[in-house]
Amino acid sequence: MQPAVAPAAADDAGPHATGPVSGRPPAPPVVRPRRRDPLTRMGPWAPAAGAVLGLVAGLVAVWVLGGRADGFAEGLSLAFLVVGLTMLGAAAALLADEVRLVRRGAREAAVRPAWVEATAGLINGLTPARLLLGSSAFVLFLSAYTAR
Repeated sequence: MQPAVAPAAADDAGPHATGPVSGRPPAPPVVRPRRRDPLTRMGPWAPAAGAVLGLVAGLVAVWVLGGRADGFAEGLSLAFLVVGLTMLGAAAALLADEVRLVRRGAREAAVRPAWVEATAGLINGLTPARLLLGSSAFVLFLSAYTAR
């Protein structure tokens, strides 16, 4: 069986006409110079603000649980809770700043040689944020331990 209507022949089966390009080709991407911003965007007040926020959270917990603390151990546990939450608030602000620095370093990693990355891991092992986070976890553990 043959189709009833034969398809029309393509009009542009021959060579294509060429002409001048109407605009300039797009420019290649430009490597911008590195920004001269400070290392910490949040400022020196950020850990203090985080600590105040943690202190407020700890005081709210003491206000809620204060009537139920009968003995010395439970009161000591609440004190450890306030100190631990205060330290945790300060650590959160420092960790956020550290994450921002690591992300910026990852963006600039293509520019640096490979040996810099190997030594940076040794230097950056224990930062103040990680030390504060670990010590706040220990203080919160002490709070739970003294409450039992």
